[in-house]
Amino acid sequence: MLTNLKPLLFISLIILLNIGIYFTAVSTQSVDRVFAECARNSGRTAAAINLFLLFLIGHYGLKSIYKEKYKLKLFKLLITLFAVNHLIHFFFVYQNFNWQKMELNIYDNLHGFVTFISLIVLPILVYRFNRLSKILYYYLVIYFFNVTYFIGISFYARYKPRIDEAYLHRIGILMMILALLYVVFRVIVETIKERNADNTQ
Repeated sequence: MLTNLKPLLFISLIILLNIGIYFTAVSTQSVDRVFAECARNSGRTAAAINLFLLFLIGHYGLKSIYKEKYKLKLFKLLITLFAVNHLIHFFFVYQNFNWQKMELNIYDNLHGFVTFISLIVLPILVYRFNRLSKILYYYLVIYFFNVTYFIGISFYARYKPRIDEAYLHRIGILMMILALLYVVFRVIVETIKERNADNTQ
């Protein structure tokens, strides 16, 4: 079964994928555009992992995921892969800023910085706590909405009317919105089930 494979294998694959992204950019872009292209494609990888997580939550629900071992293992693995990929993505972004002689200021990007810290810390939290408390439940929901918001605005930034229609990115935004609505639906269903269970006790 897929979830029986070691996390280290998948982490290695993510690292290899980003190495491939780098060498592809080196062979197809001018020197000053290499890290911009790397950051763009590593960001797309992050968006794909995040989208898979959203549909996983929407389909099963966090409470169901935490009740079944193989689902929880897959959930933890995907969160870890997202964090590892984003560390590499940040490296590409940082290098691109250096090449473009731009300053990467934390104060001007405080929301983004806090979001980045949260996605690095999240794998530690989900591996540390195997029980889904209410605090962790709502933290996860808010976290995924926040991360998806950042991915969405970065996709939308590519859209330039009559210059770059960015159809792929606009489709990606639509899929993320649908996935978030799916998550909202599942949260409502789980909340209703919990209240009904409390009322029958």
